Amino acid sequence: MCGIVGIYHLDPERPVAEADLRAMADRIVHRGPDDAGYHVEGNVGIGMRRLSIIDVGGGHQPIYTPDGRYVIVFNGEVYNFHEEREELERRGHVFGTHTDTEVVLHLYAEYGLDFADHLNGMFGLAIWNRTERELVIMRDRIGIKPLYYYRDDNKLVFASEIKAILAHPKIRAELDLEGLGTYLRYGFTPPPYTLFKGIRKLAPAHRLRLRGRVVDETEYWRLNYGAKFTESEAELKERLYALLADSVRRQMIADVPLGAFLSGGFDSSGIVHLMSEMASGPVCTYSIGFGEGYEAYNELDAANRFARDYRTSQHEIVVKPDVTDLFPKLIGALDEPVADSSFLVTYLVAKLARESVTVILSGVGGDELFGGYRRYLNVTLSRYLRLVPRAVRVGLIEPLLSKLPVDRNSRLLNLFRLARAYLATADLPVAQQYGRYSQIFDSEFARELAPRAAPAEDFYARHFDECGSDDLLDKLMYFDLKMSLPEQLLMLTDKMTMAVSLEARVPYLDHRVVEFAARLPAHLKVKGMKLRYLQKETFRGRLPDYVYTQRKKGFGAPVGAWLRRELRDVVEDVLGDP
Repeated sequence: MCGIVGIYHLDPERPVAEADLRAMADRIVHRGPDDAGYHVEGNVGIGMRRLSIIDVGGGHQPIYTPDGRYVIVFNGEVYNFHEEREELERRGHVFGTHTDTEVVLHLYAEYGLDFADHLNGMFGLAIWNRTERELVIMRDRIGIKPLYYYRDDNKLVFASEIKAILAHPKIRAELDLEGLGTYLRYGFTPPPYTLFKGIRKLAPAHRLRLRGRVVDETEYWRLNYGAKFTESEAELKERLYALLADSVRRQMIADVPLGAFLSGGFDSSGIVHLMSEMASGPVCTYSIGFGEGYEAYNELDAANRFARDYRTSQHEIVVKPDVTDLFPKLIGALDEPVADSSFLVTYLVAKLARESVTVILSGVGGDELFGGYRRYLNVTLSRYLRLVPRAVRVGLIEPLLSKLPVDRNSRLLNLFRLARAYLATADLPVAQQYGRYSQIFDSEFARELAPRAAPAEDFYARHFDECGSDDLLDKLMYFDLKMSLPEQLLMLTDKMTMAVSLEARVPYLDHRVVEFAARLPAHLKVKGMKLRYLQKETFRGRLPDYVYTQRKKGFGAPVGAWLRRELRDVVEDVLGDP
């Protein structure tokens, strides 16, 4: 795992200053404390910071082909590099290291821009073709690894993190009003926006191609939910289990210690189960909790029970609400704010894990692929609600719910909260209803809060149209896969783990698993009121029964409760008139 940086001057006669490149890389030393390397050639400079995972002693970057024609800097991991290397060697390629990075470079030399078709992994990369004087910058299919760039009339500057771009002496930190509008609506900034003027994020499955003064952006892979499987449920279960097992097997390859986040929930339990089947010894697992009074968030009991049953080497941390000193540090690590409290717990459990491992496997992505979020039940609930006369709903049910107390820490009172929110949008089409659920502020309040912010772009319509399926559930899940998954959950996972120099891998987001999930009929994901139906049936008889019956808690911090109680003084200090 690494961080990459680069500068490309559109004027071929204007040389890149290596000092500028080094200053950028120094701002992301946390992403790669083990090594650094640079290649500067006229108007182009690329560099990196390295966290050594594969071929620890021999993987110095940049890496060159033997003829010196191509050079690469690479952030990420390619899990099928052994197989691809064998094929390349049969084709006459000669390697000088044992790294996946060198395999990626030779794939480019062999297949040109189609080389991405051969990659199974997560990455942000840059390849400089010294003969053709062409620079290719690329982000992985799902967006597991981030990649940002700044472009003006004179240059394009790119990096794995925004702070590295801002270290360039000619780039200032200024607020982007379009990015602000999207943030206030979605709680994160979808591509191409960031909160910094002139700085854009490269979308997942996209590449930039730079030659001379021409900068071309292309989508090289698109997921399609249209072509559904016709096999039996039993056949699909076996195929899914084999595919997940192969993904975990590939992602356990490392030359350094490796472990897994364990919440006790379905996704992380499934990964630890598969790891335990393959590991030669106990799997190292890491969990987080919040102690008495925060049972709605506390996952330690479930995680510890699972860890005991699987005889893992379990590590845990209990968070106290005295974390306010961390907030500025972690927002700095994120580069942008994100309206998701899981960044805090991800950082803390990552810090715990880094004491004993360098690579961690995470269950991120299971909800989006297999239908794990409660909001996906809206499709079913809307069919049921149509059977209730509107007069009964408006005149009786809604007034009654409005008088009932709500509290996330109580199972019953949290159901009242969810029901109240659902009925408040019940008259909207389900697609618009979904937008209301997932937005942070409505447009009227956003204008009041930030009058200068530009109106937010409507990404719902765009991604619903791209989906390739007419099924509404498919459209909702495709939207999440393109939006909140890469730019919220994966972004904070990458930034918080990299802040402590820990590599996070996400087996559910092997692109083969993603493509398989997209082809599953919607009723095998959400069946009636049963979430993640096929995924659960796939592991039935393999996972303990209590994993199926325990309450889903999500992976977040009780920030709301803290702000009302222990952190109230902080709130008043920050938000008060003075």
